Amino acid sequence: MEKNIEIYNIKEKCNIKAKIFYSENNLIKNNIFIFCHGFCSGKGSNSIKIVANKLLEYNIPSISFDFPGHIDSVQGTDKLKVDVCISYIDSVIDYIKEHYGYNIKISFFAISFGAYILLNKLIGDPNEYDNIVLRSPAFNMKDIFTNCLLKEPFENFKTNGKAKTGHCGKLVVPYSFFEDLIEHDLYTKYKEKRKILIIQGSLDDTAPISDTYKFIANKPEFELVEMKNIKHHMEPDEISVSTEIMLKKLKISNWHNLEFMIQ
Repeated sequence: MEKNIEIYNIKEKCNIKAKIFYSENNLIKNNIFIFCHGFCSGKGSNSIKIVANKLLEYNIPSISFDFPGHIDSVQGTDKLKVDVCISYIDSVIDYIKEHYGYNIKISFFAISFGAYILLNKLIGDPNEYDNIVLRSPAFNMKDIFTNCLLKEPFENFKTNGKAKTGHCGKLVVPYSFFEDLIEHDLYTKYKEKRKILIIQGSLDDTAPISDTYKFIANKPEFELVEMKNIKHHMEPDEISVSTEIMLKKLKISNWHNLEFMIQ
């Protein structure tokens, strides 16, 4: 089952549009996953729903939400900034603890841009989390933005102060968003020592897997599962396989037939 909810963000003084995935007879009390969606996506994406429904098979509920400027967000892209996005995640965490108890185990599943935001949030974060999973992470978000997401000449973007972006070409963002990406460079700022699982396609055509290898070099706490011949935007069956990989790696599932997809 799924239910739309609103979560108040004290810092931004606005409601965050969110969605809870849960089983009808399952009390939310032991653990929960938080989804962080990709650029130009949202809380109810097909990708998130596939993973959420698979988690429910193991009685694990989850919650997703819209970042600023995305889908049903009450805030526009002028608020699409790393620190504001982090405040959204913090608000969701506060909501979970207030409604389901402070001892609940919180895990993250972050996709692409959502992974970039989550890693920025983890910088200097003293809190413990149960599991952290990144799928097709956008470590080098600045270059991904200019090479893949920006739909207008860069000089026009800089001159006009805004531009159409995203694979859909419909998300108009201010130039300040790009400046914010430069300021929040993960390669220079991320120094944390958390255990993190990465699942990514070997043919990722948005966030090159070479960026991932560069980022995790000399970081043994990261585990990378590279899926053969898979691109950035996975098909439903590929999402299902990647989810089974995650469940096995996190010891949630005993599904063994993975070798044909893993490099």
